[in-house]
Formats: sequence, C-alpha cells, structure tokens
Amino acid sequence: MQELRICCLLSTLLLAMAACASRPVKPQPQPSAAALAAQGIECHKERATGSLVESTVCTSAAERARAADNAQKTKDWMNNVPAGPCPANGQCN
Repeated sequence: MQELRICCLLSTLLLAMAACASRPVKPQPQPSAAALAAQGIECHKERATGSLVESTVCTSAAERARAADNAQKTKDWMNNVPAGPCPANGQCN
C-alpha cells in the first residue's frame, strides 16, 4: 500500500513538473494596421458572451457586406411574416 502511495505521489509530481516546464505558446505576429487597411481588411477584438477572453477577428470588405446583406434579409423576412388568426378572447389591431 505504501508503494502505491509513493508511486502516485511521484507520478503526480512528475506530471506537475512537466506541465510547468512547457513553453508558453507565442501568438502569431499580426500584420500592421496600415497593411491590412490597404487590402480592405479591418480587425477588432470580440468577446464571446459569458467569456472574459477576447479574440481578434479580421474581416474583408466582402465579408462585411455579406453580413450586412444577411442582416437586412433577416429583418425583411421578420417584417413580412404573416400574422396568425386573432385569439378568441383578445382584440386584433
């Protein structure tokens, strides 16, 4: 039983040392803002809902135009959805 405890302790220590000895990942260098702007690319930081971690998101002019078009199509669709029948105990406007 004592050997099992020592084995578990040593393996835990070895794992902890290996985790601490690993090198941190270096982020990829980003091109300069002027170089990206010349290509029509805009970058900004986004944070996912409920997250504290920001990530850099870069989009081209075509991607931004497509996103705006999709948003407009969704708005148009929501405005043109036919309403259902009036409820029996309510008033329809």
